[in-house]
Amino acid sequence: MYCVKLTLQPTAGMTFRILPGSILNIATYPFVPPTTLSGFLRRLGMLSVGLELPETRINKENPPTYALPPRYLALGAYPARESWCGVHRTYRKGMREFNHDSFSKIYQEKDRANFQLHTWEYLITEELVGYVVSDMPEGLEHFQDLEAYGCKLGKEGFAFVAEASEILELQRATVAAMPSTVLPMEALLQSNQIVGGCDIYNLYRYQHFSDSPSDSDQSGFLDSEPSDIEGFIPFVAGYFSQDLGNPPMLEYYTDHEDIYIPLALVNLLRGEVHA
Repeated sequence: MYCVKLTLQPTAGMTFRILPGSILNIATYPFVPPTTLSGFLRRLGMLSVGLELPETRINKENPPTYALPPRYLALGAYPARESWCGVHRTYRKGMREFNHDSFSKIYQEKDRANFQLHTWEYLITEELVGYVVSDMPEGLEHFQDLEAYGCKLGKEGFAFVAEASEILELQRATVAAMPSTVLPMEALLQSNQIVGGCDIYNLYRYQHFSDSPSDSDQSGFLDSEPSDIEGFIPFVAGYFSQDLGNPPMLEYYTDHEDIYIPLALVNLLRGEVHA
């Protein structure tokens, strides 16, 4: 397994909305979900070859989806262990309808839409570390070309790629280690281990019409074609935000230094495991 490690630099507070959720309480994941990172990197790839960002308004009928092709697995991005991070909760005004478009108009008509008060959460962190893996090293060099590119990330927020690692070759091993990413709960339950200290979240993965890799490493990545996304499949994952000294013994793809990617997450995002 081959991997590129990406260091993302946020420029402000970010919101990665937990769905389904309340209209009035906008809660955030304390990390960038895999699907969100996939869409973010796809857009940066388009920018890197001179293409414009795609338009995907929420109130547009059947908006297209732009994500990385199946040969590249975006595993999410997580606050760097050595950096400070936290979730800030505040209040802000918002519209009552999701499909509004008058909120951002320069000229407001007399018949204004009604506002309501939201409880809103922002993830604030100095640095995020993301991972993209592939069975083959070919094509991963394109992610190294994304340094200094940035765009909108999540429901609220902006970030750019501050650094991209060399292409790393990871080895498969069974070790006791804190996962570098989220961990599918099914894998932890099947291991019959009692491990505390993880928060549990409902997440989603893409369901592609075809999971077969393209012959071209640029197809569906460095072009303007929408992704062949059929829908989303939910799964339950645990997130270890800090090392509590009792890591799970699992199969990982690892560099035996600081990257420990659960085999179960790779398999699940590929569609080989349904949790």
